[in-house]
Amino acid sequence: MAQAKMYQVDYLSGKVREAFKEHEDILEQQIRIEENDFVQSKQDEIAKKLGADKIKKALADAEEQLQKAQDQAKDFIRTFANKHRLTDTLDYKLRGLGSGERVKAHDIDDQVKDFARKYATTYMKKSKAMKEREKLRQLRTNCQDAIKLTNDIEDAQLKVENILKAKAPFMLEHYAPNVALLEAPKRVEEEL
Repeated sequence: MAQAKMYQVDYLSGKVREAFKEHEDILEQQIRIEENDFVQSKQDEIAKKLGADKIKKALADAEEQLQKAQDQAKDFIRTFANKHRLTDTLDYKLRGLGSGERVKAHDIDDQVKDFARKYATTYMKKSKAMKEREKLRQLRTNCQDAIKLTNDIEDAQLKVENILKAKAPFMLEHYAPNVALLEAPKRVEEEL
């Protein structure tokens, strides 16, 4: 049995990492889709339970009244500026209106969405995709351990293949290292 070289271990570890990457990426996308669907489906329910829908409606009404008041104020300023020939200060006066920070209806929506996203994180811990991702990560760790803890590179290759055959045969098509590439690089002797 040949002694495992560091570059051989790194090569096999890289092949294991590449083999698992595609499936992990798919599960990550599925988790994000499910989380987003959950947020979308529960957002209205959460808003109603928290009373945010009433606050949002009140703010929307107030915003509408505020907008009317701001429009009236801008009309007044324009009329006043034209009447008293102050058109050069018109832009300055109009920019100064409404510069204060206010809570708007969309701010309430953002808050509800943030709450739903935090709630979705807890919900997603119980999802099938999350459990599958954890199993896949554990299997990858087992393969990495088999490579690093085996002193012989060919034995390490065999252990990884046996683990994958037993636990995840679908991964074998992605994990296909060329053991011949694991031969030691030949040194080029320097000529003096």
